[in-house]
Amino acid sequence: MEAPTVARRIADIAACQWGMVTTAQARLHGVARANLAHRVRTGELERTDHYGVYRLAAAPSSPLDDLRAAWRSTNPAALASERTASLRPDAVIASAAAAMVHGIGDVYPAPYRIIVPGRRQSAKGAINYSWRALDSRDVEVVDGLPITTRERTIVDLLVDEGDVSIAADALSDALRGQYDLDETRLAELLAPNAERLGRVQGDGLGALAHLMVVAEVDAVSEASRALDRLVGSKTPLPGMEAFLIRSMEHLAGLAARTSVPPAILASAQTNLNPLKDSDSAALQRITEPPSEGVNKTVLGD
Repeated sequence: MEAPTVARRIADIAACQWGMVTTAQARLHGVARANLAHRVRTGELERTDHYGVYRLAAAPSSPLDDLRAAWRSTNPAALASERTASLRPDAVIASAAAAMVHGIGDVYPAPYRIIVPGRRQSAKGAINYSWRALDSRDVEVVDGLPITTRERTIVDLLVDEGDVSIAADALSDALRGQYDLDETRLAELLAPNAERLGRVQGDGLGALAHLMVVAEVDAVSEASRALDRLVGSKTPLPGMEAFLIRSMEHLAGLAARTSVPPAILASAQTNLNPLKDSDSAALQRITEPPSEGVNKTVLGD
């Protein structure tokens, strides 16, 4: 095969997977291992630390390159796009490695934990394979990699690292500036591990409450985030005024039922009472959309 053809085929493969190509993929496209070795010598390709995975020297680099190469090595023949399009990915990045992709927690990610459908063993120890049940709800694709959701990642950190503070740190990071963490799903996932958090087995809500206390996510912080969501909404919902009052009352009651320390509960009551006792006009100013004139002024600015 002529050199331009080899170069083009390698480039076509690498284009859809972060500038990477595997020996198995090259062989399927008629490119021999010797062609890859030649391009390593000329500096066009670089060997990664993962057997059979190469990277174009001219490709932009990323902090995720090593993890991507490790994941590529778990099924070297298939294209990355084919694998992520599957309803049941053949290898899902989990635990500390998933936390790194999400940008939560502070745990060294290697060896990378990857969940696979059957038992496997890494030859070099760069990957820790896990054979465990994984619900499709707990998998998403981030930066082209199939990884566990933040909710599942937090629980996996609790189980795999055996340190509550590590999971709590990840929870704190996941909540900081983010309002889409599915706390209901997180409680469900925590339920089988509730005893690790000093709760009765199956008490997912209690486990979540305890983890939030460790993460210093108290009732006041929760109320503040709820209010931020309300004030930042561009389309206030009908009846939001009454809903806000009921929600604040429910939050205080929930804190009492889940054994939140008295000091936190007292602080929550102190901070929530002004909202509860606000006059209707004040709440209406929060919950009603601005007038047309105000909208025009804002847009003009």
